[in-house]
Amino acid sequence: MAALRVPLRAILATPRAAGPRLLLPLHAHLLVSGRLAASPAALTSLVSLYARAAAPALHRHVAPLLLDRPSPPPLPCFNAGLSLPHPLALAVFRGLRHAYSPDAFSFPPLVSSAPSPPHLLALHALALRCGLAHDLFCASAMLRSCLRFGLADHARRLFGELPRRDVVVWNAMVNGFARLGCFGHAVECFRMMREDGEVEISSFTVTGILSVCTATADLGHGAAVHGLVVKSAFDQEVSVCNALVDLYGKCHKVDDAAMVFEGMADIVKDLFSWNSMLSALHYSADHAGTMKLFSRMRRVAVWPDAVTVAAVLPACAQTAALQVGREVHGYIVTSGLACHGALDSFACNALVDMYAKSGALDEARRIFDRMQQRDVASWNIMIDGYASHGHGKEALELFCQMTEVERFLPDEITLLGALSACSHSGLVEEGKNFLKRMKEEFSLEPQLEHYACVTDMLGRAGRLEEARKVVEDAGDVGVGAWRTYLAACRMHGDKERAQEAARMLMTTEQSESGGWVLLANTYGWEGNFDELEEVRGEMKRRGVQKAAPGCSWVEVGGDDRGSGAVMHAFVSGDRGHPEADMIYEMLHALISWMRDCSHLSNTTPLYSVEHS
Repeated sequence: MAALRVPLRAILATPRAAGPRLLLPLHAHLLVSGRLAASPAALTSLVSLYARAAAPALHRHVAPLLLDRPSPPPLPCFNAGLSLPHPLALAVFRGLRHAYSPDAFSFPPLVSSAPSPPHLLALHALALRCGLAHDLFCASAMLRSCLRFGLADHARRLFGELPRRDVVVWNAMVNGFARLGCFGHAVECFRMMREDGEVEISSFTVTGILSVCTATADLGHGAAVHGLVVKSAFDQEVSVCNALVDLYGKCHKVDDAAMVFEGMADIVKDLFSWNSMLSALHYSADHAGTMKLFSRMRRVAVWPDAVTVAAVLPACAQTAALQVGREVHGYIVTSGLACHGALDSFACNALVDMYAKSGALDEARRIFDRMQQRDVASWNIMIDGYASHGHGKEALELFCQMTEVERFLPDEITLLGALSACSHSGLVEEGKNFLKRMKEEFSLEPQLEHYACVTDMLGRAGRLEEARKVVEDAGDVGVGAWRTYLAACRMHGDKERAQEAARMLMTTEQSESGGWVLLANTYGWEGNFDELEEVRGEMKRRGVQKAAPGCSWVEVGGDDRGSGAVMHAFVSGDRGHPEADMIYEMLHALISWMRDCSHLSNTTPLYSVEHS
């Protein structure tokens, strides 16, 4: 018998469910050797293995083992069979009731697998009849299931009837309300638990309340819970640290998230730790930081999953890091993430977006065409990719396929992509028609971006009067389109219209820097330096400054497979790079060359407020 217990215990200890290759020979061995009849422990273990099996065909072996016997097996054998799917578990439960009275271990598996509220309430009534409804083990399972079905009042009533409560019961309430979205009730339960003072919190309590703080972006209470975590010595629990990183990341406190993340040793960080930190950097648009952390993650041999991919690929797209993006794509293929639906539509969209923004439109289209499930965002990404790179015809063909063949209803982003395609490809009449269809056919109200896009399209075509009319017809919604109109006037050398547009922009953006900068640049372009100095002086008196410097990235080096590439990030006026002197020397040489080009000298301003 000792020889049998070792493999059974080893099998039961494995987190993965056993398959038929293991279970059927084991069943045969126990049956032929006579140990199945002689040992209740062996029978209980075999029933438990069959009940946990992933293959539904194996579940049918449980009922004969328990019900087709001369005498009923012990109660623990029946309890092990109650982990079956609910309809099969009810058959076992009926056999149990013919032979025994249910105990506290009989109801939790049935309650957890209940398929609907009526089934759950019937089990609760039966537990009350058996005198087990207030048993803590049974009650905690009942509370979790009540909140899973949204029976908040029933859960509160049961909770109030309990003569005593342990940490598992409290956790069931806190975490149950959090998953249900009743964040106020979850916080109230946590407060009551702390005031009760009889039960110490656990790591599950902490992760539950932190999920509430994260969902509500309540940084104040989250920081207070962090203090409690340190005081209660839970700051070494990986699950708690992951929850803290997630909280700080979603509240855009990347430094605090990094402090918690770096406080964990690399050896104890799990995949959720890395994903939480990557997501924190992604939420704060720290694309370079995301790329660096992903490289570090690979160096410590933590295998990414679909969540990792969905965080890293947007960073590749925003920084045009095509080589790294291709490496991620290669990992997706070789690891099997793309198989069996493991890669969701969000990650697939991120992959298409990365290739599209990096200019690899053929690769983006291949992935788009192979997607099993496309949503509106998928179409938007591909249409915008074509539009951004001047492939207007392909973008409009895709729009027609989306709306007329696949019967998807476009949204505001779809129409913006279509308008952008018309603007970049000179399809003026088609663009005007899209703006009209947006209101009449798709019942969508144009926003500033749509009016600005049409203004840009008309401006590129030299139809400045029509562009002005679009801006005026837009009213308050499209006041920012004056900026686009001004750029078009400058491009075509119409100084009077440009100055008028700049002054109109000034009246609508009094608190922003954009109008002031454009007005100053317009005077500089015209050579009206007195007016330019006056505007600059007014900007200084009002404390008007450019909101944020521009930023760009470039990949340097690397072979065709993408290894060895180094990414550099630059902001306007940046001198932090170790080779800044050489970079600016080359920049000044390029500017001089541009000034010498006759076809640019008539349209490029040589004096602007940004040079001050």
